Amino acid sequence: MEVKKINWPGLAGGLATLALVIFSLSYASPWWHLTVGQQLGEANVSPLNFNFTLFGASMTPPIAWFLNISCQLSLIASAVAMLISSFASNKEYSKNLINFAYKKPLIVIIIFLIFLSIAIYIAGTLLKINVPLSGSTTTTLDAGPATIDVPITTEFTWIFWLAIAAAILCIAAKLYHKKLH
Repeated sequence: MEVKKINWPGLAGGLATLALVIFSLSYASPWWHLTVGQQLGEANVSPLNFNFTLFGASMTPPIAWFLNISCQLSLIASAVAMLISSFASNKEYSKNLINFAYKKPLIVIIIFLIFLSIAIYIAGTLLKINVPLSGSTTTTLDAGPATIDVPITTEFTWIFWLAIAAAILCIAAKLYHKKLH
């Protein structure tokens, strides 16, 4: 195997995608984190691992588990295909593998951001709770005869930025593959 025939961005993208899955699962690291008040609620949101608590009780819907498994398997398949095509860039099947793999991390990120935006929109319109995409705010909750001011804090975590890096590397791998051939 010639060193110059290795798709280096593909190798980095495949490894970054595998690292993304491993870190998201082994440390239950979210891509986006929401905290409501001191102990009222918390949400750890990621297409690979989703959970939230309200008043100390875990309330993760079963459909989230199925969606998480789908994204996990999709990204694992993408990473494996990217790694194989990177080491075998001169093989005939390499083009098919890279075409299969390169866009999956980007698609997962886009779907994640769309669902997150919809959830924030629904919280604002139906529940009248102002949730920032990133940052802090105080929202007023109507609790019968009284109103309560509750701080809400959200942030994108380093795992989200790892997902962005993996997506960029996978797209670069596709472009570099064209340059190799």
